[in-house]
Formats: sequence, structure tokens, C-alpha cells
Amino acid sequence: MILKTKKEFIFQGDCFMKALSSNERLLILINCFYNLANAMSAVFMNVYLYAYTGSLVVMSIYTIVRIGLYPFFFTLGGKWAQKHRFSQTLTAGLVFIMISLLFVLGASDQFERVPQLVYVVAALVGMGEGLYWLSINSLNQIVSTAKTRSLFISDIGIFNNLSAIIAPLISTLIIELAGTDTAGYVEIFKIVLVIYGLIALLSTRISARSVNRGFSVLKRMRLDDPQWRYCMISTFLYGMRDSLILTLAGLLVYNATNGSGSAYGKLLAIFAVLTILAYAWVSRTMRRSNRMRYYQIGSLLIASSTIVLVLWPTLAGAIYYGVVNAIATPMYANPYTIIMMNAIQDYAAQENVVGRVIAKEAYLSIGRCLGMVLIVLCSLLLPETLYLPTAVVMCSLFPVILTLYATVYHRERDRQKQLGLVK
Repeated sequence: MILKTKKEFIFQGDCFMKALSSNERLLILINCFYNLANAMSAVFMNVYLYAYTGSLVVMSIYTIVRIGLYPFFFTLGGKWAQKHRFSQTLTAGLVFIMISLLFVLGASDQFERVPQLVYVVAALVGMGEGLYWLSINSLNQIVSTAKTRSLFISDIGIFNNLSAIIAPLISTLIIELAGTDTAGYVEIFKIVLVIYGLIALLSTRISARSVNRGFSVLKRMRLDDPQWRYCMISTFLYGMRDSLILTLAGLLVYNATNGSGSAYGKLLAIFAVLTILAYAWVSRTMRRSNRMRYYQIGSLLIASSTIVLVLWPTLAGAIYYGVVNAIATPMYANPYTIIMMNAIQDYAAQENVVGRVIAKEAYLSIGRCLGMVLIVLCSLLLPETLYLPTAVVMCSLFPVILTLYATVYHRERDRQKQLGLVK
């Protein structure tokens, strides 16, 4: 019986991929390769820099600088892509990210003597990721449809986490063969450079492009439309908690393993397996009728994961965080993403939706930056033993606030629909 179910699941997964367009399948592949490179480099870059700076506050400021540049380069990339192609902005973003890796390799132990060099890396990564994510998020919005969007998002999650399994296993093997963690990180960065080059080549095969229509990001930042106001407030709230997983959560898990790069990589691989299973389960069971219930349960679980991690910074706390975060991520992230993308699609007939994609990412960046600012402020105002738990617990509660807000909004909108007040 179990074997039959497994075969049916594999068959369904194969049909799922066939149901997608060639552009959607190509984007899933690009997302997968980028996630492979990012899983090998980004987390270990944070650990690599943290090993030299030894300060979670410095790494929080690093994240603020990096994320703070997103809106500017999203806008620059959007204007660029309007005249040319998203493959150009995507490739330019990858070039900046590769330069940041080369800078880290070249500076090496200079970070210990001049910690401010960390912010140069943050600026390079922020410029690169701004252009890259502008391209990917816009393409994800443009090539997917309301019919395929749920499947498309779930498949991205599944394939991203397949790469997330492979990445730490490769990284762990490299670190163990290199002799020291630092030497291993250097070899990891070299392999990542090759993967980024492959992604740049794949991006040239994408046929979708921005419509030849102007847009204003500042205009889309306004909250004068009730639906758009709901989307942007939701995105801001989502970003407040999302700030924790950009850098801090990974470093807390790393500390819980007593600074062992090998053990850290193995834990990441286990968590990725669980995440794949969760994405597969959510893709088969979540429907429009029960989407809000998944959203609510996922928010509670995902809030508890970082709270437990910071209050019990042990291996047990790290395992709880990894397991619960893996299960909760698709339950929480999929409904949010589907709701946001469907809402943006409502405006596609009247305007170039790239402007709204950029505005959404700007609000996400503001939320992420303020989450990290909260951590820095707590470090200045509270004792050393108290600032981190306080800040992390506060940021961790935002998913619950978000789903409470979403529940009230959707209930009111459904009521207005029944009364014929809205379409």
C-alpha cells in the first residue's frame, strides 16, 4: 500500500512538471541552481565573516546594509529590464555577487584587522541580489498564471530544497577534506563561482520579458487602494520575522553545534529533507478553501521555532528550530506568496506589474531592515545576556500578527462579497 502511494506521488509529480510551461520549468531550474550556490556560499559566508568579526551585532548591520540596497537596485533593474531583457539584469546581479565572493577570498584575514570591510561585502552582495531578485521575482510573476501558480510555487520550494540537501553535503565533504573550516570555505566559494556562470547562461534562454510600458515605484508605494494596502502591510509584517532567517538564525544554529562547520552542514541537509516532504504534502493538500487554516497554523509554528532557538541555544534548540521551521515554512510561506502574486496579477491588464513587484519588495526590505535594527537597538539598550532573546522573541511574533490581520481582512472581504459591495 505504501509502495503504491509512493508511485502515485512520483507520477503526480511528473505530471505536475509537464503541466508547467517551458519558461516556468526553466525558472524552477534557475531557482534550483541559485539556491544550490546560495546554500553553499551565503550561509557559510555569514559564518566565515562571523568567524572574523565575532559579533552578531556587526552581522546584523551587515544584513541591514545588504537588504537596504535592494529597493534601489530593484528600481534600477526594473527600468533596465523595461528596455532590454531580464536575462541582462539577472546576469549583472550574478556578476556583483561573484565580485563579492572574490573580494572575500582576496581580503581573507584583513576582516579581523579591519572589520568595516564586512560592509563592503554587504554592499556588493546587496547590489547583486537586488538585481537578481528583481529579475527572478518579476519573471515568476509574469510567466506563472492563476491556474499554475500554486503548483509553480510548490515545485520551486521542492527543487530549492533538493539543492539545499545537496549543498551542505558537498560543503561538508569539502570542509572535511580541506583540513580546516576556513580553507574549506575558500574552496566552496570557488565552486559557487562556476555555478553562477552556469545560471547566467541558462538565463539567456528565457523568452519572457517586461511589457513596454512605464511604471512608477513611488506611486505604487502609496497605500490608497484597500487591496494593495493589505498586501503591503502584510509584506512589511512578513519581513519583520524574515529578518531573523537572513543571517541570525543560521548563526545561532552554527553556535549550537559548537562552531563545527561539518555538523552544521549535516543539520542543514536533514532540515532540507524535511522541508521537501512538507512542500510535497502542502502542494497535495492545500486548497483555496483551507489556505487560511494552513496560514494560521504555519505562523504559530514558525514563530515558536526561532523563540525556542534563542531561549534554548543548545543542540536540542537548534534541532527544534530546524524541524519545526521545515514543516511550517510551506504552510506559512505558500499562502502568503499565492495571495500576494494573485493580488498583483489583478492589476496586470491595466499596468506594468513590475512596478508593483518592486514596491512589494521595497516593503519587504523595510520590514527586514527594521527587524535587524530592532536587534541592534536592543544590543545598545539592554544587557548583553538579555538583548538577543528580547529582540528575537519580538520579531518572532510578527507571523502571528500577520495572520491575525489577514484573517480579519479576508473575513471582511468575504462579507462584502456576499453583500455585493465588492467583486
